[in-house]
Amino acid sequence: MSTLNTSSADEFSPLQPIIPNLSTSEEMSVLIARIAELNRANTVEPSIASSADLFGQDGNGSDDNEFNLDDENGQKKEEKETPKNEVSGDQLSKILEKISEMEKQQKEQSKANSDQLSKMQNDQKILLEKISELEKEQKQKRKAFLNFRQNYWATNVCHENLQIIGRKNHIVHHVGNTSGWSSIFAKHQILLNNNSSDIFYYEISVKDKESCNFGFAVKQQNKLDGTILYEKGTYALESDGQIWINGKAKERIAKYSYGVGDTVGIGVNSPIRQIIFTKNGLRLDSADFLVASSFANDSFHPFVSLWNSGDKIEANFGPNFKLDLTTL
Repeated sequence: MSTLNTSSADEFSPLQPIIPNLSTSEEMSVLIARIAELNRANTVEPSIASSADLFGQDGNGSDDNEFNLDDENGQKKEEKETPKNEVSGDQLSKILEKISEMEKQQKEQSKANSDQLSKMQNDQKILLEKISELEKEQKQKRKAFLNFRQNYWATNVCHENLQIIGRKNHIVHHVGNTSGWSSIFAKHQILLNNNSSDIFYYEISVKDKESCNFGFAVKQQNKLDGTILYEKGTYALESDGQIWINGKAKERIAKYSYGVGDTVGIGVNSPIRQIIFTKNGLRLDSADFLVASSFANDSFHPFVSLWNSGDKIEANFGPNFKLDLTTL
């Protein structure tokens, strides 16, 4: 191939500028590219001479040289490319095997993670169930403190306008001829203790008319009239929604008001000194109502005051309330 016939300069002039000083393989590449270019030109312009004419037919075997060149070039190209293809295929096979192995490992790891997550979720579920059971038991224990000795209204601390009726002494009826606050206290007091988890609570249901107030007072009053609301250490709720905290009127809230057919409650969360108000079994927002720190370890007395003749309430000192105690 390095001794190409160049006797006809005119016929080979298109190749002369790029063939000199090239190696055999480079010559082959140039010739192949040139032949392909000429073939494309012949396809577009049929009037142009064929590649055989461009190389010339001088009767000295130049035609054979062209075909020999093409065959030899094809063989060398095939010999040259085949090893490359084989190596590329081998590399591709190894890459695919590696990918397959990595995917397998990833699936195994994913399954292991899934199993571990499932176990953790199951353990968490069991733990939450145990916590729920413990909380329920604790709330049931706290419930026992709410009874405070099965309380009832005391006949010896009762305004003359009031009458206690019923077998359990839980119903109070205003039977006086004049209007005005008439009060009564429960028999047993409660003792706050900020070192305990006690919650003290009771409810009243309005049976007739609705002018009343109820709550806790630090001490029993000798004068059983409306002045109880103004005493320090008194925490109460009036039927018109007026709230009394430590002997002072704080605010009147419409949703706190109550009347005939309603059941309202008041409680004290001893360790945090929080006053709790409820209505018809639902807790009212009372996060800011606190027992003064000076009364944190004092005794508290449940009381109720009725205004008009005919007013009637019934107290519930526990253990079963309208309120679900587990919500406290």
